Amino acid sequence: MSIDMDCSIFCRTKLCFNAFFFLFIISSFTCLHVVFGTASEFDYGVHCNSVVHESKPVDEEFNIMPFPGRQYGYFSGGDKVLNNPPSRSYYAPKSKTLLFETHHVFTTDADDVFMVEGNLIFQTSFYYEQSISSGSSYFRGTLDFDFRGFWSRTTGKLCMVGSSYAYSKEGKLLHLAAVLKINNLQSSSNISTLVTGTMDSLSSANDPNHFEQISLLMFPQVNYAYTMISNQFSKGCPRGTDVQPMSSLRLSQTRTICDMLGGSNAFELEYTGSCNSSKSCNPFGDGIGYLPSVISLSMIQCSNDRQSLRFLIEFRNDSYQGYYSSPNLNTSLIGEGSWDAKSNRLCIIACRIYDASSSLEKSHVGDCTTRLSLRFPAILSIRNPSTIVGEIWSEKPRNEGGFFDRVEFRNTGRYGGGIQLQGLKYVYTEMDEVKKSCPKKNSRTNSSMEHYPDGYSGDMSFSMSIINGSKGSIGWGSSDILAVDDQQYQRFPSLLPSSSSKPKSSGVESDSSSGLLNVSYKISIPPLSLELDGGLKPVNQSSYEYLQTKIQISAEGVYDTATGSLCMVGCKHLRSGDKTFSSHSMDCEILVKINFPPLNSDRRSKIKGSIESTREEIDPLSFKPLQFSGRAYYRSWVAESIWRMDFEMIMLVISSTLAIIFVAFQIFHVRKHRGIGPLVSLLMLVILALGHLIPLVLNFEAMFIQDSERSVLIRGGTRLEMNEVIIRVVTMVAFLLQVRLLMLSWTARCSTEKKKTFWIAEKRGIYVCVPVYVIGAIIAFLVKSRQNVHLTWYYIDEIILGSSRAYAGLVLDAFLFPQIIFNMFQNLREPALSHFFYIGITLVRLVPHGYDLYRANSYADIDDSYIYGDHGADYYSTAWDFIIIVLGIFFAVIIHYQQRLGGRYFLPKRFQESVIDEEFPVDSEEQLPLRYST
Repeated sequence: MSIDMDCSIFCRTKLCFNAFFFLFIISSFTCLHVVFGTASEFDYGVHCNSVVHESKPVDEEFNIMPFPGRQYGYFSGGDKVLNNPPSRSYYAPKSKTLLFETHHVFTTDADDVFMVEGNLIFQTSFYYEQSISSGSSYFRGTLDFDFRGFWSRTTGKLCMVGSSYAYSKEGKLLHLAAVLKINNLQSSSNISTLVTGTMDSLSSANDPNHFEQISLLMFPQVNYAYTMISNQFSKGCPRGTDVQPMSSLRLSQTRTICDMLGGSNAFELEYTGSCNSSKSCNPFGDGIGYLPSVISLSMIQCSNDRQSLRFLIEFRNDSYQGYYSSPNLNTSLIGEGSWDAKSNRLCIIACRIYDASSSLEKSHVGDCTTRLSLRFPAILSIRNPSTIVGEIWSEKPRNEGGFFDRVEFRNTGRYGGGIQLQGLKYVYTEMDEVKKSCPKKNSRTNSSMEHYPDGYSGDMSFSMSIINGSKGSIGWGSSDILAVDDQQYQRFPSLLPSSSSKPKSSGVESDSSSGLLNVSYKISIPPLSLELDGGLKPVNQSSYEYLQTKIQISAEGVYDTATGSLCMVGCKHLRSGDKTFSSHSMDCEILVKINFPPLNSDRRSKIKGSIESTREEIDPLSFKPLQFSGRAYYRSWVAESIWRMDFEMIMLVISSTLAIIFVAFQIFHVRKHRGIGPLVSLLMLVILALGHLIPLVLNFEAMFIQDSERSVLIRGGTRLEMNEVIIRVVTMVAFLLQVRLLMLSWTARCSTEKKKTFWIAEKRGIYVCVPVYVIGAIIAFLVKSRQNVHLTWYYIDEIILGSSRAYAGLVLDAFLFPQIIFNMFQNLREPALSHFFYIGITLVRLVPHGYDLYRANSYADIDDSYIYGDHGADYYSTAWDFIIIVLGIFFAVIIHYQQRLGGRYFLPKRFQESVIDEEFPVDSEEQLPLRYST
């Protein structure tokens, strides 16, 4: 390539950029016109006049609306445009939900006919399995239609036309036009009312923009009447199990039942011993092919007095439900309930949804003979640790089709769908066994320097890693504190106890003077990846239920605040393959021991514990001891971590600001000495510019927040957003100055008479540097891949990205390397780089490694909380920190002496003569920039 061609690259790049920007603006306006064209582009009368006749709009209406501002629902069909995963790595969509946003409603010159404008948004999510060790993630996609049409309040029909765009499986842009027809939009509704409809393509069947029919279903929310509960629940829950009101908690004046059960709440179903066949236990009979294990109550709407509410009740076979996943309407009920303040329980009437499998448009409600009740127990124990319990029964006679036996349900989580209770009492029933199994140890007398977590603090709950001998970690679990003494552990009260619900003393007193506290725990272990032993298996290991059922252990015992030791007796439900068990079928011969590290211990200290069976080995319920460990992350450490992260954020801003100052010094240096610009390595400047550009291009929040609940908890919120903005601005300024320096050097090189000499030296430098960088990248990838045994394609992508980011940091640490090579080929001793520039930028790159050495000994926090000296952005370890610091100083010293003694001063004299110098003699000193005197 000629030298003139090299120098013209900059000019051509600038022209191309301007042309590209101009074309981008033109295409953007064109695309906006095509994509966001209004419904007026389509003839409403042709497609909708037979449904609702088009009328002339008059005034905007604010009181009469077919939907609330945001109406949610479900859809089926439309696979061509809605079920296209972003790549073949994704599985089928797990969500088929929709959202209708009403923007404007206008009255028309026709009675009870209104013009409606809004958006219909189809929401889909695709499950993406990355790897066993890295977990999974979701890709959320949407398809947004702009609609305009007319609604007849008399007939309840709505017809609209509109458009949107999507991408085909081949990646081609599709311009979609559709007609939306919705039924049953009446001025009032009740439990039997379903809003259904269809959306059809306006394109011909052989048109690439054509898509198959999409059917819709929504639960109406405008002017809903709670007719069923007002007629049948005036005297409580008929045929429900009688429970004394004093045994349940009542609602407070500030929290209603809608507040307590907002969102989605999952409960575990418990079938009694009389449930001996699927047909008599299953609310849906044996047609669904499985016996549900979980019931989910998702609130649809709350009444104005906030005492009544509507639910979508789904029966599932697994406990996991994604945030965006949609229910199976074939195994769901639609229900309405009301809080009975006299009996302190919620009574619900539920109805079946029929014909939802073929097309949602044909769905209808019927068979409203299912009843549910739900309450909040006032007293908990090791055998009954649930904060929410309830039951489901059928109003049909036993000999009638569709009858099923009574089924109980209870929550198994810590709070039960986010519910937090006050006034709840815990009764200890196994303390005699605790005294036998956990002999009291003498507290340490010389432990004045060691302090352990307070039993009332949140430090007592932790996530644990299950350990199996030489195999290491084989799974994960959680250990949550349920009660301390007789009070449930919680942060925010939601319920008040009834005047008669406060239990008397449990008869078990904690010895607070000696540092002994009675505590209760809930331990949960998902068995999916565990090699379980004997009595730990909840159900038949070969069944699908085994993969979905967690091991739930309730435990109570004594915590010694002086030694940090916790010893408890645990109970585990015994569940057979047909899911029949009760609170009496439990194995309580389990011993749980936990040791907490001191608050002032090394941050790498871990919580250690074990779960053992006290039964004889020949007992079928016996199992081998299960060891576990947990990361101690005390609140005092969190406070220090927050301070450290604030300090690191300041350091990062200062570091980026200093980089701006040092680059400005180099710009002044180049402008002051005009002959200096051509002597600066362009490869070095490109590397520095990319070092500022990459953080701006990538998702900056993802660089801070890793997939860790700890880091999100600590660094979430407005402060993170403000810090992100500040660093974005500073990084942008540094990038622009770096680009300005690159432009000055490039322009100066193209305008000098010796440009051929400089371009030859630059190319030779590239020929040396690029192979070095490529070989280093290959070595880094191989080292990283050897550390991971499970190499799926997805995980290889993660290794490449992670290794590339860290390796890019290493290249930036050695940013002077291209300049050293360039100086060798030039063999000049001019001060191409300002002292402030190369020494300052070197310090900016090396100080994080020095800080990492200090941080490793002083903090040793989790890596994903590091902001300054981020372990994902460079190579950080004791060895790497030392190597990089020495290498950076070494390169700076070489540059210093090259600018004083010549580019090849460290080579033997016979290698100090340049081929370039022989072909192109150096001009006189007056044409050269400042030289150092030797």
